[in-house]
Amino acid sequence: MPALRAAELREHTVRGRERTIVVTTLAVSSVVVVLMALGFWMFFINVLSDPVSPGIVGMRIDGDAVTVKAGQCPQDRVRRVEVWDSDTGRLIWRGDGPLTEEGRSGLLPLWGAKAYGTASAAARPSELPKTLDVSIDHGPEYGVAEVFDIAKVRAADLPPGSYWTRDGVRTARQLDGIPYCGGSGAP
Repeated sequence: MPALRAAELREHTVRGRERTIVVTTLAVSSVVVVLMALGFWMFFINVLSDPVSPGIVGMRIDGDAVTVKAGQCPQDRVRRVEVWDSDTGRLIWRGDGPLTEEGRSGLLPLWGAKAYGTASAAARPSELPKTLDVSIDHGPEYGVAEVFDIAKVRAADLPPGSYWTRDGVRTARQLDGIPYCGGSGAP
């Protein structure tokens, strides 16, 4: 009988160790899964909330002259501006390589072919569409865009050097002061 008792004790000990291993494995796996889920959540929150681009663009219309100002960090340079008819989705005008420092810094005359290295030959339409979608490309990193209701832009009382934005009237300095510039001070 004592041999049977030893076998039972050994079996009981082995089962206890197996249970301990299974419970420990499940606990560690659960912690790893929770940490991975938390890590992915933090990653996506960071990616989605990180303001890589300023996202604020203003417009003003003075007679036949249409100008946009893109808020941007001091080190950023505009490469291209495109103007789209929002209703039809048709490209109306495009300018590449602004020639002036003002242009590269985000102050962009639309349909001003002389201000760009290359520009589409299209002249400013005599009647602007109801809404214009203006896209500004800062290179492979990012770009900004805004859809402008032309009636609202025309109706805005804009002091000199100010632009209509979705957040109200802003000066060029205010627009450049909005972006998060990765720790560098905005003007």
